[in-house]
Amino acid sequence: AETVTEFLPPKGKLLELGAGLGQDSAYFAELGYEVISTDLNVEHLKDLADNKFEVQTVDLRNTLPFNESSFDIVYAHLSLHYFDTATTERIFHDIYRILKPGGVLAFFTNSTSDPEYKNGTKIEENYFEIDSAPKRYLDVQSATSFAYAFKPLLVDNAGETYKDSAKGIHGLIRFIGTK
Repeated sequence: AETVTEFLPPKGKLLELGAGLGQDSAYFAELGYEVISTDLNVEHLKDLADNKFEVQTVDLRNTLPFNESSFDIVYAHLSLHYFDTATTERIFHDIYRILKPGGVLAFFTNSTSDPEYKNGTKIEENYFEIDSAPKRYLDVQSATSFAYAFKPLLVDNAGETYKDSAKGIHGLIRFIGTK
């Protein structure tokens, strides 16, 4: 989340897709952004939100329930790599639809350099079922391909989480671009 801030407007409406435990939503709210934090299960988000940001249940497998040009920023940290190609393409189309002109998309995904890559049962190219969960692995080219409608500001495989860094795993795909 800290890396993203240098690419964001100083204020605005931010949508987090797949917020998990909500730490990034809280971080952006503390910076003064108007945050809508979404996940499939929001029970764990409600306490953290504590009136700092809005919480909504959103299933990314369905069309995003937001109006056209509603957000200045869409942020997704490790939430866009669980879907087949058709669904992933539709999600990116929806993100484009709900972003304002000049809006920023920032997402981080699993990478083809991840040690889990090619483990499990192959479903599609770079998409596997691992421990009963589907996971897509991207590289810079495929991330840019899914986000083709956005002007890239940063695209690399230099992202990491604290958890992964502790295990010596570096190389999450980072994409930041504008509409």
